[in-house]
Amino acid sequence: MDLTDSPPRRRRILDAALAVFVANGYVGTSTDQLAAAASISKATLYKEFGDKEGVFSALIADAAERIDDPFDPLIGRMGEVADAADGIALLAEQFARSIMAPSVQQLRRLVIAEATRFPHLGTLYWERGFVRVLDSVSACLQVLGSRRLLDVPEPDLAAQHFAGMLLWIPSNRTMFTAGAEPLDDRFLARVIESGTTAFLRAYSASSSSIG
Repeated sequence: MDLTDSPPRRRRILDAALAVFVANGYVGTSTDQLAAAASISKATLYKEFGDKEGVFSALIADAAERIDDPFDPLIGRMGEVADAADGIALLAEQFARSIMAPSVQQLRRLVIAEATRFPHLGTLYWERGFVRVLDSVSACLQVLGSRRLLDVPEPDLAAQHFAGMLLWIPSNRTMFTAGAEPLDDRFLARVIESGTTAFLRAYSASSSSIG
């Protein structure tokens, strides 16, 4: 067997496994289904991952390692925006549309569904994914605060408020309906606009001087 194909083969197996696990859940997925979806033998699957749990663990660990933080580059941009409205609009658009991407929501639903069975994987995905992203959002808000464009005494808490205003309804609806109701782009645009307005009102630099 040519072992030089192992890395790309592993990638193909994990990509195929994600679709199977999303469709059937962990309990409803068999090694036969995983092998068939990846067009490999069960022997190859066992050799590469050990068993079904090995495939699932590798899938979530790999996804956590490959999470791209789209907000880190925006930290520098926050030092250049003309005002708070421009900065928060830029952050909100990137944040909401990145997190609400169907592929991201599918993976989040899968991790949440199996968090009790695999708590270490849930923690891994939370820390490598959402927490890391929130840290970057917090850093962006801190820059806006240092420029006195916003009043942000606690950037980490403000980042959580920011995430909640943008994700609470669309993400929960996607989680509970399992994606049966496709996210309407106009609805997401309204959520982004209203969430941005509410956040700016709550953290306006001028509001800190009122009263």
